[in-house]
Amino acid sequence: MKINRFYKLTVLFASILLLGSCATSLKTVYIEVAKPSEFLLPNDIVSLTLMNRSLTDEFGNYPADSLQNYFYRRAFNVDAAVLDSAASDTTLKVLADLLFESGRYDVVIPEKRNIPRSEIYYKVLPPLDWDYVTEVCETYQTDALLVLERYTNKIMTDYMLGPGPYSNFHLASIDSKYDAVVKVYDPSREEILIQLLVGDTIFWEEQDYSSKNLFTNQLVPVKQALIETGIQVALELDAKLAPQWQTQARNYFVLKEADSALLESAIRENNWGKAYDHWKSILNRTSKASDKSKLEYNLAVASEMIGNLNEAAEWATQSYQTQYRRQTELYLYQLKNRKRTIDEFKKILSD
Repeated sequence: MKINRFYKLTVLFASILLLGSCATSLKTVYIEVAKPSEFLLPNDIVSLTLMNRSLTDEFGNYPADSLQNYFYRRAFNVDAAVLDSAASDTTLKVLADLLFESGRYDVVIPEKRNIPRSEIYYKVLPPLDWDYVTEVCETYQTDALLVLERYTNKIMTDYMLGPGPYSNFHLASIDSKYDAVVKVYDPSREEILIQLLVGDTIFWEEQDYSSKNLFTNQLVPVKQALIETGIQVALELDAKLAPQWQTQARNYFVLKEADSALLESAIRENNWGKAYDHWKSILNRTSKASDKSKLEYNLAVASEMIGNLNEAAEWATQSYQTQYRRQTELYLYQLKNRKRTIDEFKKILSD
């Protein structure tokens, strides 16, 4: 299945989350802006095929009940590698969704996405043959091949009765230690663009006076812990490969001469060009310094939302010179920080 491309780079593309009044003369919009990652792929890599090379014969898609009973029969005191193919596949699927939702990549996950391997699960194998990589990328019309090369999961469980006077108090815990390796192959360069390793431990612990209630309603089942581990691996990989987004606030001035319905509709639809044109037409017939300054400030915000930071800085500077406001001064600092972030982003992509 190929997902349609929507390539959103560093832009200050404004995803409007909320529109509300913060004062009698101001309104606030909340936008999402990109925060760069040092692991971003080169700018020409905009589509990826995702495949799994981590699965060996040691993996299995273990039924939840059977897996839970395995731990119960051992008094819920187990320390062992639990290689669940569904958890590994969950990592690949969730990573695909996250990479696509970031706006940075177009993503393909083939139906037959598992690359056969016979070596033991914890080994990272030599690189794939470039003819194979080229064939895969040509088949799915993508720029690069992302491969989950290794996926390991160790589960450590513990169960005990509370000490001393609380001897009828039941405590149980699950530690899920994971380790995953991903490589991104570029067939045009015949180069491994990046190799990422993520590893950590997720911990669950619950307690109850009833052991039945503890394991039925409180503690996460082992199978679910494995799946949640797969999701966590995907989240960590996405944080390295895709731009992360943070919410920031922007204000604009409300003026009597402005068509509030037109502006709210335009901003809600992310049509900042329409808002810009409306404010500009009012500015052309305004002589009062206070109103001119407010309109110039609004035009700065609209320019930023359109993606033109240089023009935004020019309008904000003009507003500052027309009539000083502390808010305009702070906004100029905000623009400066945004420009620095985007310059860092572009530098990463060009390296």
